[in-house]
Amino acid sequence: MFQRISNALSGLRAITQFDGVLFTLCQRILGRQLGWTIYSKGRLKFLVDHLAGDQSGTRDCIAGPMYRELFKEMRLPRQLRLLDLGANGGGFPLLCRDLGFEFSALTCVEVNPFTHSRLSLNIRQNIGLRANLLNVAIGGHSRELALSFPSGGTGFSIYGAAEGTASEDAIIEVLTFDEIMCRGFGDGSVDLCKMDVEGAEYEVLLGDSSASLRHVHYLVIEIHAAEPTQQDSLLKKLTTQGFERIKTSSSCDDVHLFVNSRWTDSSRS
Repeated sequence: MFQRISNALSGLRAITQFDGVLFTLCQRILGRQLGWTIYSKGRLKFLVDHLAGDQSGTRDCIAGPMYRELFKEMRLPRQLRLLDLGANGGGFPLLCRDLGFEFSALTCVEVNPFTHSRLSLNIRQNIGLRANLLNVAIGGHSRELALSFPSGGTGFSIYGAAEGTASEDAIIEVLTFDEIMCRGFGDGSVDLCKMDVEGAEYEVLLGDSSASLRHVHYLVIEIHAAEPTQQDSLLKKLTTQGFERIKTSSSCDDVHLFVNSRWTDSSRS
């Protein structure tokens, strides 16, 4: 009971940070069984499916401090080249828009087809048609996986998903970091990469197919729980590639901001 009350109060605080608070409350109260809610904040308007758990990855990404506070530590151009790995409903790019950034290039990767459909709606409506929206997984080597998907949520992992055991399953392509960088940016640089891939960061970054990480200036990454030796290996790999940790989120100690001390802006040279 206490947890339910705490969650309700947290949701209410988040709603008050958006426009049309009374309208949004009416949507949530009267349309609770539907789950779909439209949020508005300035020029942003986006869809959240509460029954699928989108609010944590989309609404709260914009309203909460977890990522927002990290932007104070970065020196970014107003025309941003962004790679979002584990994009959910598009909360991180929409946060960038709320902070005043535009996009010269944007690639979003989301593995869950149901969540990807809402990502597509939110990005197309708020950012436009030039964004590259990939319904794929990221991994250390290319392959295909038959995965069963929930209707949404933020904790979906390619490792924990049952393979082909439910009616809602799909064949998903797994691409490496280098392949995604090539599809999204060619040989160009990326100003900011956000990576929240539910444990896949280890096979992605510890493998041999993430050489193009050198083209990334800032890396915001959620490092999920693993064996201490594995975490140490990941941090050492980032260090050897020139990345220095400059801040950990005050609201989530798994989310870290790194800067690439060797980065050169080949896209704008």
